[in-house]
Amino acid sequence: MTSTARIFTSLDIQACLHDRERVDLFSRAIAEVVRPGDVVVDAGSGTGLLGMLAVRAGARRAYCIEINEEYLDVIAGHALLNGMSDQIVVVAGDAAAIDLPESVDVLISEVISAGFFYEPQLQILANLQRFLKPNSTVIPTRMVNGIELVAAQEKLYGLNFGFGTRYHALPGDRTLSTQALYSDVDFRDNITTSITAGGSLTGTGDGIANAVRIPYQLYLTPSLLRKEPTEFLLNPQVVFLAEPIEVKAGCCYEFHLRYEAGASPMTLEVDLALTVS
Repeated sequence: MTSTARIFTSLDIQACLHDRERVDLFSRAIAEVVRPGDVVVDAGSGTGLLGMLAVRAGARRAYCIEINEEYLDVIAGHALLNGMSDQIVVVAGDAAAIDLPESVDVLISEVISAGFFYEPQLQILANLQRFLKPNSTVIPTRMVNGIELVAAQEKLYGLNFGFGTRYHALPGDRTLSTQALYSDVDFRDNITTSITAGGSLTGTGDGIANAVRIPYQLYLTPSLLRKEPTEFLLNPQVVFLAEPIEVKAGCCYEFHLRYEAGASPMTLEVDLALTVS
């Protein structure tokens, strides 16, 4: 499968806006980080929510960057409704390629998916880091991805489905191994979009692993960590294996991963091998 750029749909925007736990997390992070007079960027702005929260926290200016032209008037309208038209600057364009007219104190970007699949989070950060002041802050600031072997549920409603991948866990999924962390990205560091990783997993039960599950943890700020999924955020990615592997409790399995951030999980290359000791 080839990857195509993904533009948020109206349904995605609604899901983000009405996920109260997600909004509370970002509200807390913004209130902790943004200082009066700051220049803020909200990259992948959608409704303009995070930019408006930054203005409410004291930002002098918030650049709300949005690739979907449908939402440019939405952001401007929300700024007007909230008396923030002088502080909110609506910017049409691709945050992964756009230039900014000035340096910024806080960069907010949440176009995040487990494993950095689908979404151009790393591409956006790699581009906009050029405009960060020396003591600037990024929200969220860090993301950690893990991997584990699972016997993943393939039936729904009593019917068989040929899953290639899915973005959340199902009740019938059974974990068969320990979890290994394979990607720990500080969003202030130099960003690479090619992900290559390896490590080992230990079987915790006997069974046939037909998939890997990729959960993630998100540091909104260095002190604000979220591990459990909200309605929209932090759902794990389950990627089905081309060749299932038999797992035995206590046995070790070496893994190697290769893929490009922003691509479909179907492009994930997974090599698994029993480690003989």
